[in-house]
Amino acid sequence: MGEIQRVALIGLGAMGSFFAPGLQRALGDGAYVIAEGERKARLERGMTINGVRYRFPVVEPGGAAAPADLVIVAVKEYSLDQALEQIRGHVGPDTLLLPVLNGLDCAQRVGAVYGMERVLYGSMWVAGHMEDGAAFCETDTGLIRFGEARNDPPSPRVQAVEALFRRAGIRCSVEKDMLRCIWSKYLGNVSENLPCALLGVPYGAFQSGEDADAIRHMLMEEVLALAAAEGVALTREDVARRDKIAHRPDYVAQRPSTLQDLQRGRPTEVALLAGAAVRLGEKHGIPTPVCRVMYHGIRVLEQKNAGTIPGL
Repeated sequence: MGEIQRVALIGLGAMGSFFAPGLQRALGDGAYVIAEGERKARLERGMTINGVRYRFPVVEPGGAAAPADLVIVAVKEYSLDQALEQIRGHVGPDTLLLPVLNGLDCAQRVGAVYGMERVLYGSMWVAGHMEDGAAFCETDTGLIRFGEARNDPPSPRVQAVEALFRRAGIRCSVEKDMLRCIWSKYLGNVSENLPCALLGVPYGAFQSGEDADAIRHMLMEEVLALAAAEGVALTREDVARRDKIAHRPDYVAQRPSTLQDLQRGRPTEVALLAGAAVRLGEKHGIPTPVCRVMYHGIRVLEQKNAGTIPGL
């Protein structure tokens, strides 16, 4: 594959904002955002990312002059199906697709529409949030891990994407085993993201005593069992790595994305995280009682936000 010169980005929240400034510096108008309607109008007025105001070219779903070399899909899971239709006019015979959503099967969902031969696996290891329409993300310490399912050695198309990211100053890592990488991130999302959301607490809860940490470890045990059943070898080293992250002093006030969504009254990705664990548990006959509590508890909080609970 030759040099990537034209990149489309759909989804310009905290995760999409990790890519957009660097892509603009590297490609100029060759990097653009796909949006329509009110969102298009808002983005055309400009967006603040890490305190800097940017204006990115915005192209409507059907308005591509030519297919993109690469489409980065950075929407929330509940917007994925819509996004896959919106990018259709930007996908040509040689277009690569890089979904960077949370969860275990997003690459496969993109591949079901466009063919897995076009899709790379991606996993975002970036803390970020949106506040009053402005995005904040760890561009200096976070990174995108990506590649084929196996990258030993990386394929030419993975090398082309890596070269683009290096040129754009986007921190990245090509992982030898991307499926294991995705499961490792899932381990953290289920065990840290979900209990913080259900309990309404930041990461500091994991550092202030044993109670929140006990829930976190029960969730990790369920994910470890599911990973093993799926043929993915997560280990105690992965657990130790998550312990270090959950106990980082600079993470005390961090609020995971599901908690942020609930606090803003938005839908969450609980089906992508806890829901997936419950489904895999049923598939393999593995009990997942704590994941079930996370799923149903967060769904109740969504219903509370929506005003559909009688008596409130």
